[in-house]
Formats: sequence, C-alpha cells, structure tokens
Amino acid sequence: MARIGIYTYDFKFYHDVIKDLKSWNLPFTSIETPEKIPRDVSVILSSVKDDADLPRQIKVDSSLKGIRMALPRLLNKSQFSSITIGIDPGPRPGIAVMADNVLMEAYECPTVVSVKAEVASILESYMYRRLLIKIGDGDKPNRDLIIKSLNSLDVPVVIVDETNTSTPHKIHDNALSAAR
Repeated sequence: MARIGIYTYDFKFYHDVIKDLKSWNLPFTSIETPEKIPRDVSVILSSVKDDADLPRQIKVDSSLKGIRMALPRLLNKSQFSSITIGIDPGPRPGIAVMADNVLMEAYECPTVVSVKAEVASILESYMYRRLLIKIGDGDKPNRDLIIKSLNSLDVPVVIVDETNTSTPHKIHDNALSAAR
C-alpha cells in the first residue's frame, strides 16, 4: 500500500499530523531530505509555513485537512467521484463520510450547532466531483435545525429513512448510525 510522507520544519504540524495519521491507522514515513523520497510515498504532507516545493506535495494549515486531501492519492486517484455525508440527527449528531462507497471516517459531533462547521470542513478538505448529504428522518427538532444550518452551504440534502440504523448494537452509536 502507498504511504503518506511528511516533510516539514513546523514541529507543531509534524506532531499533529503524526498523531492523526496514527489514529486513522494510515501508513506514513518521515522524509528527512527531499532528494530521498521512497517510491511508495504517493503524497507528501507539509505545513503552509514550509518553503520547499516537492512533487506530490500538499501544503496545509491543519493535519486533518491534509489527511483528507491525501486519501484519494493513497488510492491512486486525484479525487473521489462522489462523497456522501451521512448525518444521524440528535443532541450529539453522528457524521459519516463515504467516498466512492468506502467509509472514510465516522464520528460524533459534540452539539447540533457544530454540524455546520464539521460539514464545511469536510467540503473544504476532500477532493470530489459530486456530493450528497443524507440526514436521518428521526429527531425532527434537531434534524430541522441541522438542515436549516446547512442551507447556507448550498449543498444537496436528502432526508432518509433511518429505520434499523441504530440496531443491533446495544448502546446507540451515533457515528455508526450515520454510516448505516
């Protein structure tokens, strides 16, 4: 499998990107000199503060944005054909991101109000041609608040039947429900 290379002089960025790459379970390597880039490195993450301009390099201000931008390149693509964002409404909404029918990430938002910022971050970070947001039909008050907040992003939102998305697990997992 291809790896992500890290080349930066920005210690905070380096620390953050390594922590996030480990939590995402993505293969990576640190690049000490730009002349010695391993063949299996398909993308290089650097801070916007770095001066070097390297082939296959992504310069970003946050590790999360860099990782999201690097994902298609790990799969030998320049961008995904489609991104679907699934949202399980509720007081702690679940968000899942499917890219070309592969689950990229799933997590819980701390509040309903934070969903818009999370979706905006996803839209800004992933490389894609088509987008669709699917939100479950449950928890009408929170669902309607989320939809209203997303209207300003001018993205297609579809309400879907969320029957059986919370089973068979015993404890409701909003991120898993969003993925389902």
